[in-house]
Formats: sequence, C-alpha cells, structure tokens
Amino acid sequence: MHSFSIILLLFGCATPGVETNSTTRGLSEFFGGREGCFVLYDSQNTNYVRYNPKGCTQRFSPCSTFKVPHTVIALDTGVASGPEFSLRWDGVKSGNPAWDQNQTLRSAFQNSVVWFYQELARRIGPQREAQFVRQVEYGNMDTSGGATNFWLQSSLLISAEEQVTFLRKLWEDRLPVSRDAQRSTREIMELSRRDGRIFYGKTGTGGDRNADIARLGWFVGCVRRGERTVFFATRITGERGASGREARRITEAILERLGI
Repeated sequence: MHSFSIILLLFGCATPGVETNSTTRGLSEFFGGREGCFVLYDSQNTNYVRYNPKGCTQRFSPCSTFKVPHTVIALDTGVASGPEFSLRWDGVKSGNPAWDQNQTLRSAFQNSVVWFYQELARRIGPQREAQFVRQVEYGNMDTSGGATNFWLQSSLLISAEEQVTFLRKLWEDRLPVSRDAQRSTREIMELSRRDGRIFYGKTGTGGDRNADIARLGWFVGCVRRGERTVFFATRITGERGASGREARRITEAILERLGI
C-alpha cells in the first residue's frame, strides 16, 4: 500500500464514532530491513494504522518509556511535588554527563536519568508501584523483577498496542489518579511545537549499555493539534543500533510522510 493510500485511510475513510483498522506493508522502507513495528491511532477518525500487526502485539521491556507511568505515579503519590521537584546527584559517575548532576523531574525525564527514577521507585515503594501497574493494566503487570529494576529489561513487558492504549487513557484523564498528575505528566512529555502542532514523546533503549550496544528501541507519544490527537508507538529490535533514538527517527519520518 502506498503512502497516499495510507493518508486516505487516516483522514478520509473512517466513520466517526466507529473504530476502524488498517494494516500496511508500505511503511517497511522506514525500518530499513530491521525487525520492528508501528501502531498509530487517530482520535478524530477513530482509526488505527499498523505496520507488522503481529509485532504490535508482542511484549518487550518498556525500558525508559516506563518513565511516563512512573512520572504519573510519583506525582499522584506526592513523592514528586511537580515538574521542578529535584534530587541531588550522589556523585556516582555513570559516564553520561547529562546524568551526572542534580536533576529535576523534568530534566530527569528528558534525559532519561535512570538513577533519579530508581530513587523515586524506592520512595514510592513496591506495593504502590505494583498496585498502580495492575490498576492501569500496564502490559503483563509483572513488577516482580526488583523494586528499582522491574521495568529495565526485567519482569515488566508491554506491547506497542498496549503503549498506545495507556497513552490514550493518560490524555483522556482516564487513569485512576489525580487529573493534576496526568496533566503535569503530559506537560513534561512535550518535545516541540510547530505550525500549531504539539509533539510529545518518550524514547526507551535496551541492550548492553557498558558495551554501547542497543538491541531494543522504543519511541511512544502523540501529536496534538486543536482537539485532535494522534497516538503512536514504534518498537525496533536488532543486534546493534536498535535504540530509542533510532526509533524516534523512524517515527518522525513516518509521521512526516503521513502529513502528521
């Protein structure tokens, strides 16, 4: 299916109020032979578009995309008071200058600072973490992999489809937490504004950080213009270079092609 046909599916062929589905192989060029998937939901046309539908249902570690729900939990429980809530760096060097300094919730989210969110997890506590994950039905809901590691290539797993479902709940204030926590999380997720469009997202990368090898890359988020929101999730895997940064590059290229 050519990109022109995809655009027709997105913008011209859906019946309002009825969710429709379409799948396409026309997006394969963006993945360059890499294994991966892409799912998009258009809230205005109530239409899904998927590349590799089977892959969209397969679960993988959320890695740093879990910082989205983690931010919600921290704000709702009061562990973090707001986007500018800060923690002092303990001086243990990670090799990443962006991490090795004092952080706010906003900067830790934007720079994917693991130590910051691990400290939040300690303060939230495993019981509250597990309860929230179950309540929102996040992926396989398994937080048994350790209080500060369950989302880092451990027990917690989620699919691209489920990532989009979670984001839809967050944007519609349908999570079982305060609206303020959801609103602040959305604000922290903002990446850019252009031509009346607001771009939100979060990357995630899994692999061997010490060897600088990325084997799993995520990019999840949405684009909003007025009352219309288009949600997306991209996941890639491979032996090298399958990073969140690469997943974001692929996503932005697809969205550009679709005129989103």
